[in-house]
Amino acid sequence: MNIKDVTVALRVCNQAAALDDCLGSLAAQSLGTDRFEVIAVDDGSTDESGEVLARAAHRHPDFLRVGRVARGLSPAAARNWALSQAVGRYVIFLEAGDRLAPDALARMVASGDTNEADVVLGKLESSGRHTVATSMFRKNQSHTDVYSSRAYWSLTPDKLFRTSLVQRRGLAFPTDMPIGDDQAFTAAAYIGADNVSVVGDRTCVVKGPSQAAPASLPDRVALVSRMLALVGSQLPEGPRRDRLHARHLEVELAKATAAALLTDTDQAEREQALWGAAELLRSQVSPGALALLPRMLAVRYALLARGHAPEAQAIAAFEADKDRPGVRKTVENGRVFTTLPFFRDPRVALPDELFEITDDMTVSHALQKVRWDGPVLVLEGYGFFEQLSTKERATRVVLRERTSGVCESFATTARRDDTLTNAKGNPRAMGRFSARINLAHASDGWPVPPGNWDLHLAVSFEGVTREVRLGPRRGDDVDTTARRPVVVAPAPGAPGSELVASAYYTKSGGLSVEVAQRRPLPDAG
Repeated sequence: MNIKDVTVALRVCNQAAALDDCLGSLAAQSLGTDRFEVIAVDDGSTDESGEVLARAAHRHPDFLRVGRVARGLSPAAARNWALSQAVGRYVIFLEAGDRLAPDALARMVASGDTNEADVVLGKLESSGRHTVATSMFRKNQSHTDVYSSRAYWSLTPDKLFRTSLVQRRGLAFPTDMPIGDDQAFTAAAYIGADNVSVVGDRTCVVKGPSQAAPASLPDRVALVSRMLALVGSQLPEGPRRDRLHARHLEVELAKATAAALLTDTDQAEREQALWGAAELLRSQVSPGALALLPRMLAVRYALLARGHAPEAQAIAAFEADKDRPGVRKTVENGRVFTTLPFFRDPRVALPDELFEITDDMTVSHALQKVRWDGPVLVLEGYGFFEQLSTKERATRVVLRERTSGVCESFATTARRDDTLTNAKGNPRAMGRFSARINLAHASDGWPVPPGNWDLHLAVSFEGVTREVRLGPRRGDDVDTTARRPVVVAPAPGAPGSELVASAYYTKSGGLSVEVAQRRPLPDAG
């Protein structure tokens, strides 16, 4: 058998007008047609697709094979037939409306081989007004997975799948799904992959518009239930399962329930979809998955699960209203809540946790000046919460010894700056700070003891505190040049020795101070 690098499984269904462009992009691949094959499957076309494929096969007998299947419930049968014929080390599934960039296969194969990847995502681009997922293609990634990246947000099968993975895991496209057979196949491949790579720096696949017929709302809800069950069968309860479940809840179920709640569709279809959504929310969704969702969506789901459909409709309408007023925040005992509709409404009695956004608070910060004043390390910069005002300020600098975890805390002084704003242009005037870290006087009155001390900023406003590492974000004027150690103080309990401090930056950019004990250097004078 002549083993190829890639099998391109090309499904064709009434796309005669697009076929020449698609096949032309395949014939032009820089990988070379001797290194890959195309298996084109006519999925019950009633236009001239069959004739176009026959002519193309006559022109390219060296790398194009053609088959035909009867039109089925979904594209699964066509994809499975192509998969059964594949002889490539990798297989990629395309539609006739798709096109490949000239070097797409070469770059994707190189990534798979170099990184020993089981799945390789090539950057997608839309060919028209339809949208494609792009958040996972912001950079190249040699080694990742679906739990630490956005890869799982792209579940179309236009990836390179290592054929040995497909065979080892017994993967196939389910033929009993009206929609989403591609999601089921791709999700199972991701979960079974030892490594996932991303080619994100240049477009690989230009996607044509979907050929799928519009799905009913009950079918769209049923797809979510099917995908939650599939993921649940592959992964134990815990954060990894929750993360993948959250994707289906945030994408497919969010759209389906919004349509059922807000659009004027068939009443019976709407009721069936909302009943199905409520059932899967009660039986298949964990609190951990709900916690990963946007708060408005989590509130919508909680209301649906409790049978409060009119209230769920109200929150969906509130979310869809682009002119709605800003949502206030409530801060209590270091916790932050978004006061969305139905917050602490006794009629529905939703738990406060649904509205809590404490862990979503983001800190903007930068270190802008670092200098020594004798044994005192002088720092200047800014740090504030994007979502909170800068009142009730209690920000401090924290030194944490890397091995022991011992901490020393130092007060900061606020420096008012009326030009300082958050990303939305709201003032954060008291977000600037300066600090004098006197290493000769720790909290116990003695000098800071020997060790490697990492510097953090405990940003604290309105009773909410979040710690960030000082140094990775710093101004261009911050001098990172290594300097001679600074004498701190005589070493306690060691007559004739002294403590010295050296500031340095770690590989990740964090500012640290090494305190060491030594004998005084000879006086150069």
